Amino acid sequence: MMPRPTRALCPVCLAALPALLKAEGGAVRLERSCPEHGNFSEIIWEGPPNLESWTRPRAMPEPAPFQTAGGRGCPRDCGRCPQHRQRACTVLVEITRRCNLRCPVCFASSGREETFPPATEIFAHLDWIRDQAGPVVLQLSGGEPTLHPDLPDIVRRARDLFPAVQLNTNGLLLARDQSLAPRLARAGLSWIFLQFDGTRDEIHRALRGADLQAAKEQAIAACALAGLAVVLVPTLAAGINDDNLGDLLDFALERAPTVRGLHLQPMTAAGRNPFPPGRRLTLPRVLAALARQSKGRVLPEHASPPGCEHERCSFHCRYLLDREGRLHPLGESACCSACASPAEAPPTASSFYLPAPSFPEAASAPPDLPAPDDAPTERAIASVIRNWQSAPPEEEEGDALTRFINSARSRTFSITCMAFQDAWTADLERLQNCCVHVFAPPARLMPFCSYNLTNAQGEALHRI
Repeated sequence: MMPRPTRALCPVCLAALPALLKAEGGAVRLERSCPEHGNFSEIIWEGPPNLESWTRPRAMPEPAPFQTAGGRGCPRDCGRCPQHRQRACTVLVEITRRCNLRCPVCFASSGREETFPPATEIFAHLDWIRDQAGPVVLQLSGGEPTLHPDLPDIVRRARDLFPAVQLNTNGLLLARDQSLAPRLARAGLSWIFLQFDGTRDEIHRALRGADLQAAKEQAIAACALAGLAVVLVPTLAAGINDDNLGDLLDFALERAPTVRGLHLQPMTAAGRNPFPPGRRLTLPRVLAALARQSKGRVLPEHASPPGCEHERCSFHCRYLLDREGRLHPLGESACCSACASPAEAPPTASSFYLPAPSFPEAASAPPDLPAPDDAPTERAIASVIRNWQSAPPEEEEGDALTRFINSARSRTFSITCMAFQDAWTADLERLQNCCVHVFAPPARLMPFCSYNLTNAQGEALHRI
């Protein structure tokens, strides 16, 4: 019941402070007071569904092995400390800091011209993660991971160790190099998490600094031809692309079964500049915009809280997509592939993760992008879609249960949204129940939001 006590951070010094979740005017605010820097109040929830009813039993595996002894307190002891209550469900590994974009919104300082970590070093990291975390979903990220010259070998080694391997990418090399998607598919890549901020070039210019629409569509076509599933991952910024959700949904559905879902990530204040006033997009606000812009195809009652991470972290909508492109809600689903039933397993599990950037200062322009004639076209993906839509169910092999599961895998469509935390919204209760971890060299697993935390001046707590 509100008001509810918790612990939060001072956005200036990142000191852990007593805090309150307090209902006010239809919204819920996170309030605290720093003896040195004053009072802070941030909206974390606004409108329906009611926060106090937004809950479900969570999968709570036994506590993970601790990697730090503690002493300074959460979140400074991160890595994991004795206060952490949840094993990893998903682990992200940054295999390079290099990037072929210079996004105005990159929180990870990507784009550094540094040497690539050798594959043998990354293999050792993967072995350590498997030993510490078990058979989790593994995410290969960066920087831009497709730049690593040994990426297919890294994917192959990862699939020897983990049940599912996801690639977080901006897609530019997939569009430019037609051999890359087939090589990744042969190496065992499970699916692509494609940075895809909208359906208009002005959106890409605002968030990524370049006109990228053609290249993004070519990347999807390349994945279609290679048989790789794709989840589109828009970073949502108020006033930039929060009016584009309906068009994003239409775009994704038109490209099923290659595109299996949308994973929405509201902008967070993790970077070198203060968070722009009025640009916080809460989970209920995103749900309301989806309902309005989808003309009722996506409704708030279709959404369920997560089953593994904290309930204030995300929502999940899972649908069966019929041959006419209509969405049929399937109700509550598993949190992630590690907790999923066979019919929900990757690449159709309902929850996936990718860094949500902020508003650091703009950097230089990206290199040349592929010309439209240098990559697969819409005609290629249209052929894949027609084949899927026209294939009669009786052509699918196996008994009735097998046919149902195979159909569900290719016809399940998910809409998920992850509200990553920043210094203004970080709640230690949420951090301590995080199951999405980052591998931090030389040998630590850290909650994603803790690893990427920066204060109001853009100074990182953990990220180097």
